[in-house]
Amino acid sequence: MKNNASKSKSKPTAGPVENTQPGIPATQPECPEPEAFLAQAKKESKRKLLLDHIATINTLRDEKKFTFREIAAWFNKRGFETDHSAVYRAYLSAVPEDQRHQDQDWSDVEPE
Repeated sequence: MKNNASKSKSKPTAGPVENTQPGIPATQPECPEPEAFLAQAKKESKRKLLLDHIATINTLRDEKKFTFREIAAWFNKRGFETDHSAVYRAYLSAVPEDQRHQDQDWSDVEPE
């Protein structure tokens, strides 16, 4: 019969455990001045917006009869990362207010 006491051996520890919180560095670097952040922000390249491509979206949707998912996939193949929801919102936001159907919910669409 095996002795259960032999199974309860404790494992040796690697050394003393520090009492630190995860995710918080031991020393925090100094925060740059606001002017430094502004200078970095000005160096950032302009973001490409989906609304910049509304003519393409309209052509693919209205003339070529693409679905919004197909349009998103079309953009993704060409290096412009988007999804069908963003394409749909851009498409709707380009519809002039006088041409919008009153029975549709337009609350999440901002006019141009």
